[in-house]
Amino acid sequence: MFLERIYDSALPRLEGQKIKEVRVGLGLMAVELDNGPIGVTYVLRRETGHACAALPQAGSLIGFPAEEIAGWALQGKNVVTVAMGLAVLNSVAEFDKLDQLHSPHDSDAAFSTEILPTDTVGIIGRIGPIIATLRKKGHRLLIFERGEGVTGQVYPESAQPELLPECQVIFISSTSLINGTLENLLKYCGKARDVVMVGSSTPLYPAVFNGSGITILSGTRWLPSNREAIFTGVSQCIGMKQLIKYGQKISVRLKK
Repeated sequence: MFLERIYDSALPRLEGQKIKEVRVGLGLMAVELDNGPIGVTYVLRRETGHACAALPQAGSLIGFPAEEIAGWALQGKNVVTVAMGLAVLNSVAEFDKLDQLHSPHDSDAAFSTEILPTDTVGIIGRIGPIIATLRKKGHRLLIFERGEGVTGQVYPESAQPELLPECQVIFISSTSLINGTLENLLKYCGKARDVVMVGSSTPLYPAVFNGSGITILSGTRWLPSNREAIFTGVSQCIGMKQLIKYGQKISVRLKK
């Protein structure tokens, strides 16, 4: 549902555009359109299977219609093609029209919502910077990761129906859009005061998510002036901690 609505919203800005550059690294991928926009999404290595070797278009993506690659996000064939389609969609979000949160810290997801000392915080995916920030403040964290058993504070996906209703604030990795888990897990977030989607894969399309239960989108605008550093970094397996300096963090509060 979400990806279809994002595609419909982005389509007018994709018409006539072609793919100028694509880089797929071990952890991140980047796509550039011929008129300059750049999108970066995560590569879910543990969920790729043999997908990386199963792209018949590999080696000939340059010059592809952007609209066609964006449509891969809707087909759900594998996490590589979905992520590439999402990167294209993210690149043409209407950043200049966003009503951003503007305090010194709130463009960063960890500071985009007030967290009370008594709050239990759910984190879907190992979102390292948020986990580190909130642990320093002593908050009770419930961290969920696909394919993992209970180890300390990390719980498997199967524990979400039981534990997410205990959380007052929930951070959801935007990779949940790539692996198709977002819509199901939102069913368990109804008691949370704030639900924040976070990560470079976050589509900054507020109208799409209004009324979904998500209250804040926290993503990144990738600056064309930094294209060489972005694409070189992705090619050399850069991590988000190092890459983020080439982008602009943006957080947007949604309508109830």
